[in-house]
Amino acid sequence: MDILERILNEKRKRLRNLEKQTPLSELKRQLKDKVPAICPEKQGLTPNSFHVIAEIKRASPSQGIIPWRLSLEETLQAYESGGASLISILTEENFFFGGPEDFQKIRSLTSLPLLRKDFIFSEYQVIESSVMGADIILLIAGILDAAALSNLLHLTHELGLRALVECRDEEDISQALKAGAKIIGINNRDLRTFRINLERTQTLSPLIPPNCILVSESGIHTPEDAAFVSKYGAQAVLVGESCLLSPDPALHIRSLREAGLGVRTCPG
Repeated sequence: MDILERILNEKRKRLRNLEKQTPLSELKRQLKDKVPAICPEKQGLTPNSFHVIAEIKRASPSQGIIPWRLSLEETLQAYESGGASLISILTEENFFFGGPEDFQKIRSLTSLPLLRKDFIFSEYQVIESSVMGADIILLIAGILDAAALSNLLHLTHELGLRALVECRDEEDISQALKAGAKIIGINNRDLRTFRINLERTQTLSPLIPPNCILVSESGIHTPEDAAFVSKYGAQAVLVGESCLLSPDPALHIRSLREAGLGVRTCPG
């Protein structure tokens, strides 16, 4: 059993328990009381620019516990002052040590748009994300069949949210586009082995139409990395460990943005 299968098995167990504690009917009731998400045009990602999605996570299967340099409050302040367009929050519990509590705490501390990053495969999780205060959610094409991806994407939009649809190969991208995805993530990390290859963005980016926003995910550590994926069409990068481990996250984010923008504004 590979890492992704283990994560999904544990997630299904947790979801069954959660649905017993808080049934879907109760979650829908909570949804009625929720403050609406921010306007779509303010949800952090726009074309013809270069964005940094800065991530909050406590651990990963490949790295173990991540030794943050700053407190949560200091980290968020640095992300804001560095010009992050969006904050990604990992809420998976068993392997990334996240949870809804992290999301709700961060929601109370920042006005930046928030991305819920998790292994989402059910209507319950999409509605839960909206109740938690997410503006954007992650949908992973590789763990959903075509019908499920289409249905969850439709529900996401119905709730006033956006979805970053993560892809790892040509088949995923084809499925995402057929489902109507407008924000496509190319994950440079293979979720089954956790190996990283930035050239995946280079290889797959020609398949992304110009009316979609392309996000390059994982393996972005330096301005040179940001420039590389920007050269091949990425309009945003999702960056986690290098922000959390940087002695100056604000400066790090600015350097990534400037490198990516420099490529996009070069003549020719």
